Amino acid sequence: MKTKMTWCVLPLVASALNGCSEINATPADPALTRFDGVWDVLGKTAVSRPEAAEDCGYGTGTGRLTIKGSTITGELQDNSGYGYMLEGNIDARGRMTGAFTYEGYDAATFEGTLGDRAGTGSWQDIYGCPGRWEVHKGEAAADTVASRP
Repeated sequence: MKTKMTWCVLPLVASALNGCSEINATPADPALTRFDGVWDVLGKTAVSRPEAAEDCGYGTGTGRLTIKGSTITGELQDNSGYGYMLEGNIDARGRMTGAFTYEGYDAATFEGTLGDRAGTGSWQDIYGCPGRWEVHKGEAAADTVASRP
């Protein structure tokens, strides 16, 4: 009887261990979206009335942001040479929101909408100064995303 029991249990144990290699497998990348890739950014301060120029200036900034799944990250530099980190989220419709930081401190928030190759939106710094931005998807970035398995 003991021998028969061993033969009955052995296939069960082997079957249970068969899936163990999948437990330690590397998780799949977040689902790729049509927005994934590197985007070139151009932003400017939006001065709605001339007297606001002294408070808000006529600043411009450029940089790059990267989208992977629903996560946005990036780096921007304004025309005075200050660098900003950008973090945010994007949904399946292309609606994005996020924030800029300067040396770890809150600097501004942003929102906007992306299409397949371009997008626009607005931002507002911590002092209430508004701005507009636009992005365009880089060709090299699109090729990189398209070549992913």
